[in-house]
Amino acid sequence: MRNLFNKLLHNIKYFFISYKELQDISKKDLRFVFFSEGRAYQKYSLPIIDVLSAKFPNEIYYFSLDIEDKINNKNIKNYYVHNYFLLKFFFNNIKADNMLMTLTDLGNHFVKKTNNIKRYIYYFHSPVSTTKNYTSKAFDNYDVILCNGDFQINEIKLRENIKNFKKKKLIPTGYFYFDVIQKKINLDLNPEKILIAPSWNYKQKYYINKNFIELTEFLLKKNYQVIFRPHPEHFKRSEKMLFDLNKKFLNNNFEIDDHHSNIKSIENSKCLITDSSGIAIEYLFFTKRPILYLNEFEKIHNTEFADYDKISTIDEKIKNNFGCLFYKKDFNNIDIIIKKSFFELNKRKINLDKFIKEYYSNFTLSQNYLKNNLKDIFYGIN
Repeated sequence: MRNLFNKLLHNIKYFFISYKELQDISKKDLRFVFFSEGRAYQKYSLPIIDVLSAKFPNEIYYFSLDIEDKINNKNIKNYYVHNYFLLKFFFNNIKADNMLMTLTDLGNHFVKKTNNIKRYIYYFHSPVSTTKNYTSKAFDNYDVILCNGDFQINEIKLRENIKNFKKKKLIPTGYFYFDVIQKKINLDLNPEKILIAPSWNYKQKYYINKNFIELTEFLLKKNYQVIFRPHPEHFKRSEKMLFDLNKKFLNNNFEIDDHHSNIKSIENSKCLITDSSGIAIEYLFFTKRPILYLNEFEKIHNTEFADYDKISTIDEKIKNNFGCLFYKKDFNNIDIIIKKSFFELNKRKINLDKFIKEYYSNFTLSQNYLKNNLKDIFYGIN
């Protein structure tokens, strides 16, 4: 009982310390503010932060919902926003020239826009299209969007024209996480493991295609080694499902990858099995190894997806041009399908570099683009 009481006192004390810090910060006019949903999303922020901190030391404030999500840089000021009250205070009172987030649906939930922020800037945590896997209003309220390529710019402009919205500033920076993968990945390996990385889908129980569970069991019975990498949303929304999964399959041939970075899983697997996760694009572009798509239960989070029926998503283009599609009924032939996936990709590999160049801006060079265009992107830079 005493330990519980002491913990309660500690939490109350910590709350008031955090509140006082936020009050003090809210009296200042800040230049760059980052808001992070957690450690898993930090890797998308770091390339931008590295560029800005080199040019503007001590002017970057990093706020996160996760106590373990801190930027290891003496020039960055880290803050943990650990409850709903502090979060509301933060978004309603912080004053800044630029607030950068990878949080979708700004203004459509408890995170509202205020006049305290000169520019709300969005950067992507996935290399997919904007029209299908996100809600219809996901990007409507941002002032500036750092886009992966012209395909996203065209998709967002189409919505602006359909809805007669005010035009946003759309910058073809490229996908910053490609820069990170390029620097960190080690492909001098001969992996034997299979990476299973399902997307999250709010129309499915536990937000996952349940056939992935059966497929995992099937592969383990055939003595394959399996890395199971859930989506970050599964850790937030389906914790019990993951606990049961780990308990059910716990052995030397199975592991759940809960690391904030997916790079180790990518470099340690000979092929990837997914449905519509953005990791498929990251995996293909850097390993040039096969992607197998369990082609069921299409993920459509956009209720207005029909508005875009005349344009194909980048996800579909990659799936149809470079993927190997299969279904639950094919599980008994999984050995043949895996072998087939290598054969088919080898035939198409010659077109992959051309595809990347056509669709993705500044591939692995997004930081360089950012360095050269700071004045155009950010508010308050002379």
